[in-house]
Amino acid sequence: MHYRMNRERIVHKLILDTKANIPFPSAQLIIYQPSLAEVALLGESNFFVAVNALTKDYKSMNFKDNSDLDNLTNFDILMSITREKSENSKLIFVSILQLLELILPGYKIGLTPSSIILQDIKIEEGAKPQTHIIDKNNFDVFAQIVWEMFGVASLTGNANAYDYNPAGDRARALVEKFKKKQEYLAQLRKERGEDTATASIFGRYINILSVGEQKDKNQLAQYSVYQLIEEFKRFQMKETFDYTLQARMAGAKNVKDAKDWMQDITLGVEKEE
Repeated sequence: MHYRMNRERIVHKLILDTKANIPFPSAQLIIYQPSLAEVALLGESNFFVAVNALTKDYKSMNFKDNSDLDNLTNFDILMSITREKSENSKLIFVSILQLLELILPGYKIGLTPSSIILQDIKIEEGAKPQTHIIDKNNFDVFAQIVWEMFGVASLTGNANAYDYNPAGDRARALVEKFKKKQEYLAQLRKERGEDTATASIFGRYINILSVGEQKDKNQLAQYSVYQLIEEFKRFQMKETFDYTLQARMAGAKNVKDAKDWMQDITLGVEKEE
């Protein structure tokens, strides 16, 4: 029997809806929800690499032989990945560090093989900086907060959209699978006429909402990732609802019922909505 990461909601929806800071009590940390404009400075590609590496449920991955993973936690596996000397692992390490600096701006961050160590930047004169630890004991809770605040399940449409694998011989054998999947997805985007070098998921959402809702792009750029995705999904639901209503008023038959666009939307928990 293998451990699976808990995906039950732990962040109150009002905190996500209002872009408030998120408390992480077990490490005595405050997690900041960055705006899309701030994410853009990190780089959308690096952002996705970091988010998916942090929130990946490595323990639930299917391998021919999982015996050497039984005694490892998701945190242990992630740290082993960042210590690999491959270019892919270096990218993951740098991307994670940059994302941590973005969502934990009040702390000096260091990564060790066994923990993420954070120290308060602003301290009172004469006081010692408080040390905060994220390790195998509380990492899964931290990962779940990241999963929810960035609406990972709804954004990717698939909890396993990005397959990062544990270090070692098995990882090196499976990394080709990851590369092939990424190449396949890139080819699909090219066939649709997208410029894969400059395409932006968040930019597309902003552009659609700015026209559909007649909002200023700069206003939308100050949304959190969660706020943008939630509003985009609700906009889609309302468009479908309005179209269905108009079609029925025009006498159309056999029109499928549309979801109530005012229903509750919870991102980052359900894999399918």
